[in-house]
Amino acid sequence: MLGNQSSLTLYFLPLLQHIAPGFLPGQYRARLLYRQWQTADMLKLNFSISGRWPGFVPGQHVVLTFKHNGRYISRPFSICSPLSLWQSQRQIQLCCKINRNGEFTPLLNQLKNGAVVNISKAQGNFAWQQPAAAAVFVAAGSGITPVAAMLLSQRHWLAPVSLFYRCRGAENAALLNDLQQLATRQPLFTLTLSDSRTEPAETLQQQLIANSSNKQFYLCGPAGFMQQIHTALTNNGVNAAQIRQEQFGLVIPAPAEHTTDTKQLTASFIRAGTSTQVTLNPQQSLLQSAEQHGLTPRFGCRMGVCFQCVCDKVSGQVRDLRSGALSSHGTEQIQLCVSQPVTKLVIKL
Repeated sequence: MLGNQSSLTLYFLPLLQHIAPGFLPGQYRARLLYRQWQTADMLKLNFSISGRWPGFVPGQHVVLTFKHNGRYISRPFSICSPLSLWQSQRQIQLCCKINRNGEFTPLLNQLKNGAVVNISKAQGNFAWQQPAAAAVFVAAGSGITPVAAMLLSQRHWLAPVSLFYRCRGAENAALLNDLQQLATRQPLFTLTLSDSRTEPAETLQQQLIANSSNKQFYLCGPAGFMQQIHTALTNNGVNAAQIRQEQFGLVIPAPAEHTTDTKQLTASFIRAGTSTQVTLNPQQSLLQSAEQHGLTPRFGCRMGVCFQCVCDKVSGQVRDLRSGALSSHGTEQIQLCVSQPVTKLVIKL
C-alpha cells in the first residue's frame, strides 16, 4: 500500500485527519476570528493564520478550502488587508462576494467564529511594481479587494496615485471606509467613485484617458469591463506595457469562422464506464455544457485556479479561455471550467 502513495503524508493522511480534522497536505490552517458585512452582498472575514504560512505580496490571492457534505470544496479569494496586519498579528482578511444561489460562498456566512479552514500559499503576480511612478488604479466590484491590499499596504508614498472605484452607489462599495480614511491622511492619494447607476462607462473612460500621460495603470474587475478599459487606453496611446490587469470571470470568444460548420459539436463524457453524449454550446465552457445536460463534474473556483475540475480529454481539441491557446487533438488533461470546445470531444470524468 505504501508503494502506491506518492508520499508518506498521503499514506498517513487518514490518521492525520483523525488527529487534526480537515488537515490537507500542502495547505495551511486558518482560524476564523470574526466576519463582518461590508455591503449587502460582500462579507469580510478575518482569519488568524498558521505561523508556517509564508506570507503574501499585496495583490495576491489564496484558495480557501473546507469540507462540506463529505467533500472538499475550494474557491479563490484576493487578500484585501494590509501587509502590516499579517506582519504584526499573523492575520489576513478576505472580502468575498456572496452569491446567494452558489454552492460555496453562502457557506461563508455560516462559519462560526473559531472555525478552522485551509488556505493555500498566496498566488498570482498582480502587484504594484513601481511605487515611485505615478499610477492610476481602476477597480470594479470584487476587483477592489487586491487593489485595497496594495494601497493600504503602501508605507512610503513617492508619487501621485489615483483610484477610480466603479460601483453601484457608495452603499455597494466594499472597503470604502478604509480607502476614504487613506485619502484623508495621504495627500498623494485621490479616490474617485464612479456610480454605474448614473455615470456611463464612457465617462469613466474619458477621465482615465485624460489622466493617462506617463502613468502606470492597474485594472481589476469583471473581465468584460476591464477589457473595455484596456482597449480604450491602448486606442488612445497608452502603451500596453504600462497596463497591468487582473480580472474575474471569463470572456468567452466566439468560435473562429474557419472552425464552424453545419455540424453541431458534441462530446461523449465517460464516467465509470458509462458514456453520455451531449450537444455542446461552442460559446460556453465544457463545465457549463456538462451541467446543463445533468452531469455533475467536480469543480471548485470555475476560473482555472483550483484545478478541481481537471479530467482526461481522450480525443478532440479545446481552446483555453484564458489564453486562447489550442490543445492538441490527442489525450491530455484539461480543466473543464476554462476549456471551450473546438471539435468533437471524448472526455473521461
